[in-house]
Amino acid sequence: MPDEVMTELWRIKDDIARQYGNDVEALVVHLRQRESLDQPPVVQPPAMRPGAEQGVAGDAPKAARA
Repeated sequence: MPDEVMTELWRIKDDIARQYGNDVEALVVHLRQRESLDQPPVVQPPAMRPGAEQGVAGDAPKAARA
């Protein structure tokens, strides 16, 4: 039995792709225009130090290591 969540995600992805004629560049243009309209960013990535990997034990703050 397929996972219902994954099935729904694939359906949504297919709907979005169809909406933009399966053209990734058209989707990117739309998302960039949306961002330029002072709307909240589409993605807000977490701040990371260059070269740092998330979830690495050695990357924890010094106070948390003690």
